Amino acid sequence: MKTKLQKRIYKAQCIGNVEPIEHMVPYPNLRALVDGQNVKYGEKMVYGDLGLTSDKVYRLAQQTANWLVAEGVQPKDRILIDQLPFPQCEILAFGIWTLGASMVLTSEGDLDVAIPLTKPTMTITSETDYFEKIKSFSEDHNPTFKPLLADEAMVFWDSEKGIQLSHYNLLVNANGIQHAIDLYEDQTYYTQLQPNSMAWVILQTMLPLYTGAPLTSDNPDMTLGTAADDFEIQWHWDTLDETSPPSLYTCNENTAFLSMNKMPIHLTAMNDDTRPSLISGHSVMMGYLEDERNEKVFQKDALKIKAS
Repeated sequence: MKTKLQKRIYKAQCIGNVEPIEHMVPYPNLRALVDGQNVKYGEKMVYGDLGLTSDKVYRLAQQTANWLVAEGVQPKDRILIDQLPFPQCEILAFGIWTLGASMVLTSEGDLDVAIPLTKPTMTITSETDYFEKIKSFSEDHNPTFKPLLADEAMVFWDSEKGIQLSHYNLLVNANGIQHAIDLYEDQTYYTQLQPNSMAWVILQTMLPLYTGAPLTSDNPDMTLGTAADDFEIQWHWDTLDETSPPSLYTCNENTAFLSMNKMPIHLTAMNDDTRPSLISGHSVMMGYLEDERNEKVFQKDALKIKAS
């Protein structure tokens, strides 16, 4: 039976009468995203600058999952990752999700601070030499656990608090940003983000597979980032404004992105289109790791946010 807090969190994750249980994404979990895109687009480029196709990403993720099992990691365990060179973190994320485990990412690289509350089974740093370690492992992984969309996919550690996010949170936010920027499989795009933000998870890790649009620096159709030509990421903001090029406003408690200019992304609602203080919808986080924080921010049917 749900507690009063759990009921408030669930209500905040609804948008109008549409509950998150009425799933709006085509995948049952993030492992299925890798599997499905490999079946559909096996030879399609994912990371164009490195020549990594969907099939190659899939096989590296399988090897990663098998290596993690050999290291004693179990499904549902948390794995803390440091800021590794591109594309190691991207592949590692899919390897973790292939196993059915959860990724812990930090905004400032403060691994030692994150460990006590996130309690990871394993920490992977550059000293791990991760890509070298997986070379000898099979490219076929036999999963023993299939996460549900409502299960934890990751924890984002930011400003000494842990934000818990589900498979559905990540998939629905990726879907929302795809439709906001109109990115599809017949296009290419470019962004260059460090693995220390939720924007990185959505734009650089998930979006190439979710949309089928390759990430490449070679004459891309669209660029996203700070001072980008097409869409500018606004990390710190007090108000939502109509800008040109359009702004993508971040909110980690809403998984990654809140709105494009003043328009909330699909399946997100705000109480004000200039200075939102309450939000609701399917991208709303599972909660902070500490219920004391959750008690303060989850209202009757919305999540209280404060512009950073």
